[in-house]
Amino acid sequence: MRKTKVLFLCTQNSARSQMAEALLRMHGGEEYEAHSAGVSAAGEIHPYAVEVMEELGADMGVHRPKGLKTYMGKMGFNYLVIVCARAEQNCPVTFPGVGTRLVWLFDDPRNPDSPEEDRIEKFREVRDEIELKIKDWLDHPEAELEKLKAEREAERKARREVEEYGRT
Repeated sequence: MRKTKVLFLCTQNSARSQMAEALLRMHGGEEYEAHSAGVSAAGEIHPYAVEVMEELGADMGVHRPKGLKTYMGKMGFNYLVIVCARAEQNCPVTFPGVGTRLVWLFDDPRNPDSPEEDRIEKFREVRDEIELKIKDWLDHPEAELEKLKAEREAERKARREVEEYGRT
């Protein structure tokens, strides 16, 4: 059986994309192969990301931040899932070997302006949001594809209206 390959992408691959990778491995069973990368990889995974994932039983000890070049043009993916706004802005428009591009934006839990005691809670909150999104996607994968189809149709319609307006 061929596994569905998923690449989660964020800016540094130190928190959200790492948690998403681990969560898909936990909930995706044998049907999915999860990976993660960053547009510009950090030196290490954020310790709070490791801690909150360990609370769910995920061992993040073997994980390390990886850059896009680790995969780009070397491995094909059924899905590229962008999990942060900066990565969405900086992700190459053309990504060889990617079937479907999804955008699931989550807050950055690493906010340095928040008090230290609040940060671990933010990591838990974002982890739980990612987990809910992944579970929902696994239960209803067609919903994301229908949403993409509707967005593309709206974009085509808007382009046609602009073209029509330009002719009048």
